[in-house]
Amino acid sequence: MRTGGTAKVDVMFDASWWSKLYGISFDENYVRAHPRYRAELEGKMRRALYERFGSVGLGSESDEPVPVISTQMTPLNYIVGEVFGCGTYFSEGNTPCTIPLRLGEAELEDLRPPDVMNTPVMQKLVEDMDWLEKEYGRVIGDINPQGVLNNAMCVADAEIFVLFITNPELARRVLHIVTDTMIKVISYIKGRTGTSSISVTNIVAQVNPSLLVTSNCSTTMIAPETYREYLLECDRALADALPPFGIHHCGMDLAKMAPEYKKVRGLDFLEVGWGSDVAAVRSLLPETHLNARYSPVKMRDASPETIDKDVKALIEAGTPLEKLSISILGLDDTVPDENVIAFFEAAERHWE
Repeated sequence: MRTGGTAKVDVMFDASWWSKLYGISFDENYVRAHPRYRAELEGKMRRALYERFGSVGLGSESDEPVPVISTQMTPLNYIVGEVFGCGTYFSEGNTPCTIPLRLGEAELEDLRPPDVMNTPVMQKLVEDMDWLEKEYGRVIGDINPQGVLNNAMCVADAEIFVLFITNPELARRVLHIVTDTMIKVISYIKGRTGTSSISVTNIVAQVNPSLLVTSNCSTTMIAPETYREYLLECDRALADALPPFGIHHCGMDLAKMAPEYKKVRGLDFLEVGWGSDVAAVRSLLPETHLNARYSPVKMRDASPETIDKDVKALIEAGTPLEKLSISILGLDDTVPDENVIAFFEAAERHWE
C-alpha cells in the first residue's frame, strides 16, 4: 500500500507476483496458520515493496510484524463462502478459490441462514483476533467479503441465474440470506479492526479506510433490469447497515449499470473498471468518489509514454481531483518494474 506522494494512486500485486518473485504463497498453510506467521510475513512484504518501489511511495522501511487478520496486499475471497459451508481450493501462486455448493432448487428451498459466529472459519478468526490484540496490543485488516451475487454463486453456482427466470421468489430469498450473512460477517470484522475493504481495493486506505466496498464483479453477467429487480435492494441493505458504502465494478460496462447504482442511497465510492466510460460515469455521479482502474494486462507491454497518456486521460475524465483516485489490481510478474514506476510518476505529474 502506498504511503507517500500527492496523487491518490495505488496498485495491488497478484498472488502469482508474490509467489514467483518472493516465494510467498497464500495457500491453506497461510490461511490456517497461527496469526504470528501472517503478522510477521506482512511486515516482510511491506519491506519488500519498499525496497523495490520505495521511490514512488510503496511499502514500509520497517519489516516489523503487522497484526493483520489476513494480507492486505492481495484479495483473498474465501470467508463468506466458508461461512456457508463451501470448500476452498488452494494452490501455490494463486488466491484461494471457493468451491460452490451447487445447491439445486429443492435444496435452496431448504436453505437457512448460517449461524455465522459458530462456523469454524469465524471461530478461528475470533481466536486469531484475540491473540493479535493480546500480543501486539491491536488488530487490523480485513478479508474480502465479495459481493452479493458473487456469494450467491458460491451457494447456488449458475442456478441463481436460472432462478431469476424460473423462480424469482426463491432467487430473492437466497440473495437476502446472502446479504444478511455478509452484514454479520462484515460487521464483526469492521467492529474490531475498523476496516472492511482494504483487502478488496487498497486505494480505500487513502480515500476513506472505513468504506465498505462490495465486489460487484459478476453484475457484468446480468442486465441492468435484472440488477434493479433483484440486487439493488441488497446493495441498499449493505449501504444502510454499513456506511460509508462503495461498489467495485471491474467490467467495461459501468456506464450501462451506473444509473442503477445511482439509486443506492449513500453511494460514496464507485470503482470504474478499465474500458468503461469514466467521463460518462462522472457526469452521472458528480458527487461520488470514482476510483478509475487501469489495465494490468496493458501494463505488461505498454511504453512509459503510453502509460503517461492513459493516466492523463483518466485524470481528465474523472476530475475533480478531490473525488478521484486511480489504481491497478492484479499486476503479475510479467509487468516490468519500470512500468509500475512509470504509472506512479505519470499520476504525480498530471495530478495538479
